[in-house]
Amino acid sequence: MFRTVHIIPCENPYEKMWDSFLYFESEPTTKQFLFRIYEHTHHKKGMVYAFQNTSKFIYYVKQARQYYIAAVNSDILVRPLLLYYGMVSLLKAYVLTQDPDYPSHSKVLQHGVTSRKIKKSRYSFAEEEVKIQKEGLLPYVHSFLSKETLSDKYLIQDLLSLIPELQLAYQKLYNKSSLINVSLSSDYDFRHQTTVFYLPDRILDAAHLTYTSFIHYINRFNEGSSFVSASSHKAPHGLVCFEWTHPSGNHVAENGNGFENSLFTQDYKGNFYFKINNEKKLHEITNHYIVMYVLGMLCRYETERWGEIIFSFASEDMYIIHEFLTVSCRKFPNLLYDLLLGERHIFQAT
Repeated sequence: MFRTVHIIPCENPYEKMWDSFLYFESEPTTKQFLFRIYEHTHHKKGMVYAFQNTSKFIYYVKQARQYYIAAVNSDILVRPLLLYYGMVSLLKAYVLTQDPDYPSHSKVLQHGVTSRKIKKSRYSFAEEEVKIQKEGLLPYVHSFLSKETLSDKYLIQDLLSLIPELQLAYQKLYNKSSLINVSLSSDYDFRHQTTVFYLPDRILDAAHLTYTSFIHYINRFNEGSSFVSASSHKAPHGLVCFEWTHPSGNHVAENGNGFENSLFTQDYKGNFYFKINNEKKLHEITNHYIVMYVLGMLCRYETERWGEIIFSFASEDMYIIHEFLTVSCRKFPNLLYDLLLGERHIFQAT
């Protein structure tokens, strides 16, 4: 999906990220950007579609920016709703690159997801169950992002467990781990062009596999030309060592798609994580959308309950919600920026 990785040193990563979106707020650059995309899929009508959609695309991006600016400066009482509609605007810009006739009918303008009406006196955000609709923005976006079929329903706690930046908060709150940090060696083996990486040795016990069987297990989830093999390097106490090899010879941190394996995920700083359980395969953009939808609907339609959750000392959900809003505000636009350009951008504080 991603051709390469760009490391962008800057004083304020969040501001730099949004400044980078200015590329899409210029009519000449946006028109050329859309033309390059459309000419591959709609050869003869590429320029027609680019001319037709330039203004629409620009306003989607500009509107998203304003939603996010308003969200950052707003009280948490209304922040989820602003972030949700900022997400929607960015997703519409992306969909326009895949479907130049969007929206071709009203059904694709629906949310594409529903949450139950709260009736219980004791409400748990983590135990909220979300149902996926057959039509609407969510399933339509997902059709461009992944070949995996969406499940009929998802549990919020499961979705939170898949977001790398939330792992520490997730462990504190639920007393269990869902992701494990991957330690990368910065050394290059130019003879074999491999990347050496380490995982805690407890992962073998958790998987009930030997070292060799675990390598076979990892390679079952490869999604590209790379593969994992045994390493001759001596691992420090408590760790097991592996080697990752790609035909390009790149270090995994320089590879646009990372490990090219669904067992691995990455945070917005470029750190890698290993999924302990790979049953829930969900693109992170879809993940953020679903969680923010639930928070937005709580904020809008269950105002009293929402106030109790975020301002009450009795709510265990408050901590993880605060963490998610902070992470998603920073990461979701970054994910969309990468998706639009087909390249990963890591904005690093200097």
